[in-house]
Amino acid sequence: MRPERILVVDDEKRIVENISLCLKREGFQTTGAHDGDEAIRIFEQQKFDLVLLDVSMPGMNGYEVMEHIFGMDEDVLIIIITGYASIESAIRALKIGAWDYLKKPFEYADLIKTVKNALSQKKLIADKKAVSARLEASERQYEYMVNNSPDLIFTLDQDGCFTFVNHQFERVLGFSKKDLIGTGFEDIIHKGDLSKAAALTRFEKYEQRLNDGQDMHFRFKKANLKKSQYDPYESFAFMELKTTPMHLPASDKKGEFNGVYAVARDVTERVNLEDQLRQAQKMEAIGTLAGGIAHDFNNILMGIQGYASLVRTGFEPGSDEYKRLASIDEYVFSGAEMAKQLLGFAQKTCQETCLINLNYLLKMSAKMFGRTRKDILIEQYLDRDLWGTIVDEGQIKQVLMNLFVNAWHAMPDGGKIIIKSENVVVDESRLDEFGLKIAGTYVKVTVSDTGIGMDDEIINRIFDPFFTTKARGQGTGLGLATAYGIIKSHKGIFKVESKPGKGSSFMFFLPAKQTKVDTRKEPEEKEMIFNGKGTILLVDDEKGVIEVCSEMLESLGYQVKSVLDGMEAIDVLKSKNFKIDLVILDMVMPRMNGEQTFENIRSIDPDMKVLVSSGYSREKEIEKMMAKGCNEYILKPFDVATLSEKLKTVFKTPEKV
Repeated sequence: MRPERILVVDDEKRIVENISLCLKREGFQTTGAHDGDEAIRIFEQQKFDLVLLDVSMPGMNGYEVMEHIFGMDEDVLIIIITGYASIESAIRALKIGAWDYLKKPFEYADLIKTVKNALSQKKLIADKKAVSARLEASERQYEYMVNNSPDLIFTLDQDGCFTFVNHQFERVLGFSKKDLIGTGFEDIIHKGDLSKAAALTRFEKYEQRLNDGQDMHFRFKKANLKKSQYDPYESFAFMELKTTPMHLPASDKKGEFNGVYAVARDVTERVNLEDQLRQAQKMEAIGTLAGGIAHDFNNILMGIQGYASLVRTGFEPGSDEYKRLASIDEYVFSGAEMAKQLLGFAQKTCQETCLINLNYLLKMSAKMFGRTRKDILIEQYLDRDLWGTIVDEGQIKQVLMNLFVNAWHAMPDGGKIIIKSENVVVDESRLDEFGLKIAGTYVKVTVSDTGIGMDDEIINRIFDPFFTTKARGQGTGLGLATAYGIIKSHKGIFKVESKPGKGSSFMFFLPAKQTKVDTRKEPEEKEMIFNGKGTILLVDDEKGVIEVCSEMLESLGYQVKSVLDGMEAIDVLKSKNFKIDLVILDMVMPRMNGEQTFENIRSIDPDMKVLVSSGYSREKEIEKMMAKGCNEYILKPFDVATLSEKLKTVFKTPEKV
């Protein structure tokens, strides 16, 4: 370690030499100066630990030199040497910054004692500053770590009030430090979690649990956020909370409790993902059920439509009987669309979209619904110049039917449904007003009712899956949730307005193209039926389908041989007891499915005409069958006219009747 450096300043050379000699004997390194200017010049060139400074010198006195030296190094120690010491001079020197003073003449022992004491004190001061600097650096480090932690870190006193919060409170919840310090923990807790908050404020009942620390889950409120009908969870965050007690050191454990230290982690995204997983599992269960019943459901519809179309051929198109039977076809079509949506759950099929005028779907859906609900008056105000929208027709029909049914349930004693369509241009300034994310052109559809209405609490949950206000067994809570999902998948948005006793308005917005699309005309009532000749092998595992299809084929002039599975069909073709002109082949069958049966048919007779029939298979599977050489396909359920047209296409030798 280097010796301490001391600068000795006095206008008498003898005194400088004597003091320097004494200090050198003690191991100090000294430098002498004989006036103030020389002392300042030397001090500028090297650093000193201590300065022994005479007050009375010609030119610049000791006080002035002291001020210059402190200007260069505020930490240097200065001991004043004077032959005219007084209380006033001592006070003046100490005020300027002198560490101590010596009165001439002084003993050698007094000089060494004063110098060593000063240097010892300087070392202590330096050590203290180093410790303080390290402590300050450590505090800054931990403060940085706490305030930049992704978690919310806070402390509560024994009354459950905040004594410290980190910056993450403002980032996550919007509460500043001044908003929370001194306020109660319960003030930011969701009202449904207040009972759990007692564990952090009633310490005498939870002492052992707190001593061990505990994990809890809370919903923390967010500041200055309005409830959103699009996201009912936007006003609070899900938090996973870890708490531990704080104790004052060196005191009796029972009386030292000083509050709670807590770390809260925002797990909102995880909770949402878990909710989505549970929802996906529910929908998967629905999908499994849908996949199991959809095939049978389509076969039931096949029987209804097949027999209805057979009976309809016996009546004139303008008769009441014909119209009633035609209505059955419309309901069968609606049921088939429902089965298609159920299969969408089971198979995760893609949307089949096209550009249409929504007025067509609104008119058709309203007409179908109005036939069954005579106590409901339906009014329509449709924009004649409505823009076109790219949608999946079946899914939008499902949305509309759900809205109509929902309105009907809201009017148990009858009422009015008002349907409105209009073009809307949404600019950037109005995105929040409509709840949309992208500015542009939209078609707005409104379905209003004169029913019982809803309060804000119900509105905030109206689109939640499995939420329903209906009595047990009267509703699943899936209708509006499904409708919401369909509109979202079309890059649209729902908006709801309602007041108790004032009715409700459900509005959805769909992206639109500023192109006018003609409204489709409803199919003409008159149907064309084409008779034919030949023997047809009908392959289907459902007896009901076999029966109705056999009657339809025979009514068209064909002979029919029917079997219940693919293996029987192969046996019939191999036996050659019948001359088969065409095979109508179901796709989904036990033992041997439609595709396997088709390949075996081709190996027996490469020229055999095959018409694929299915109400379950996906579009890709049908395309695969067509690519392998299948002549045509027909989707269940179908009527006599559709069947005759398909057979005409396959045989290409029709006889018109």
